[in-house]
Amino acid sequence: MKQSSEKIRSRRSERGQAIVLIAAGFIGLVAMVGLVTDTGLVLIEYGKLKRSVDSAAVAAAQEFRPDPDTGNLNMDAMVNAARSFLLINQIENVRDVVIHTCEDTGEDRPDLCNPDPEGNPIANRKLVEVTAKSDVGLAFLRVLGINSVELTVTSIGEASTIDLVLLIDTSGSMAYETSGALNGADPGDDPRICNAAQADSDLDGDLDPGTCQPMRAVQNVALDFVDSLIYFGYDRVSIITMTQQAADISDAVERDPTVVLPLEFDENSILFHLDNLKVFQPRICDGSNLPGECLQYISGTYNKPYCEIYESAIGHSDPGVRATADPSSCPSSNIGGMLALAQNVFSGTASPDPNSQPRADSLWVTGLLASGPANASTPSPADVDDYPYGYCPQNTWLFFLMPDPKPKWCRDAYPSNERSAASPLVSYENPISHELMDISEYDAEDYARDMADGLAALKTRTGVTIYTIGLGENVGTIQANGSPAVTCEVEVVDAMGVVSTRQCGEAEYLLSYIARDAGDAWLPTINHGDYFYAPTDAYLRNIFEIIAQNIATKISQ
Repeated sequence: MKQSSEKIRSRRSERGQAIVLIAAGFIGLVAMVGLVTDTGLVLIEYGKLKRSVDSAAVAAAQEFRPDPDTGNLNMDAMVNAARSFLLINQIENVRDVVIHTCEDTGEDRPDLCNPDPEGNPIANRKLVEVTAKSDVGLAFLRVLGINSVELTVTSIGEASTIDLVLLIDTSGSMAYETSGALNGADPGDDPRICNAAQADSDLDGDLDPGTCQPMRAVQNVALDFVDSLIYFGYDRVSIITMTQQAADISDAVERDPTVVLPLEFDENSILFHLDNLKVFQPRICDGSNLPGECLQYISGTYNKPYCEIYESAIGHSDPGVRATADPSSCPSSNIGGMLALAQNVFSGTASPDPNSQPRADSLWVTGLLASGPANASTPSPADVDDYPYGYCPQNTWLFFLMPDPKPKWCRDAYPSNERSAASPLVSYENPISHELMDISEYDAEDYARDMADGLAALKTRTGVTIYTIGLGENVGTIQANGSPAVTCEVEVVDAMGVVSTRQCGEAEYLLSYIARDAGDAWLPTINHGDYFYAPTDAYLRNIFEIIAQNIATKISQ
């Protein structure tokens, strides 16, 4: 009996040990299942958080621009953009969203940043490092007292730096409103006077160079545009004017488009050159009948810009002289010439400075403002002997004797026609001498279209984004004599920001083509801009704000 009792106790002990072992094994099994399940849950949440932080970094990078109030990097906008994307992606329990940029110093600066931002600014990049933490609740591992784990994810987003080339009309018409009139020159519009005059035109307490209107208004809006869009030290600005710039009131300059400033990082240099632009200031008419436009004074009082060589020939008593009246040296609206110089700027040939050389990863943007149609051009080296003053077909010289629709100097009556400089010659009869000749119909507008095509397709893949603005009545006037070959519609943004559409005016076929269609035949993937019409300078601020917002959405694409 004693042995039997011992056996019974032994079996009971073994059963107790088995229960303990089974319980321990069950806990281990739960731990193993929990580890596998919760690890999978953590990995899923990590992947979700990683994708969300990647998106948040891109969103934050899109805000890499100056605060309009302080001019410093707008960090609050970056943080808000990052948090918004995390919430959109339903990332809960997010905390400690931290942002670092290349503006930071020390250990907080992302490793990818340029180590020499001031000495080698062309290597600067708009990098935004976003770090976010999130608590992930666990399911099975709670049995072991592990309720949650903390996930930390870091991602770097990058916005494109901006290379902006501003093409600004400085032709004589940019002084036509100095005396208050909306159109046409009068004694108060003398560019030699308003270029030199100073006034507190933007009411900031400082005297600004030049009071020519609408030139001064354009400068003030352009200054605000650059200041709100460009983050100096990362973005660059170049300035090209339609005509050469006079140093002082005594200087006479040529009508050639000019690179006033190649691509430049320095804020002071950019703002200084914008603030000191001048309206075209040709020589004073002296009866010499030399080629080129001159300023006409009658009894010492300024009258208007004048094509002395043409007027002298057209008023001559000899019909043979009248028949040769050639205006080609006088018009100064060389839109194509500015576009050609923009190609030089983007390609790095406008300056030997290493900091002005091309950046393949930047967003190449051009903003063109013109106050009238293209009526001047720059001949290629191969054509300079035949067309010393640019492409100006003989059938536009005596336009007032031509049937409707009448051409204008150096451009025909059909602004939508596209021709090549190599197109066949056509027959032309001089309406005064009745001489027959073979002429080229390649005109100033055709040249501008060609230069626009070359500029828009200059950058591989995305092309050069071009925005155009037409300022003033000369741009929006619809041609009265005859309809153009194709129709064209343009958006009009009024002073309140309301957008409407209407038929294109005389100069708008070209400006619309440059912004919306240029280069498509060469590079179908061009990221185009848009064309805007401003009847007066009061409309410019809204237009520039729209363009700035449009550019801001492109820098993260």
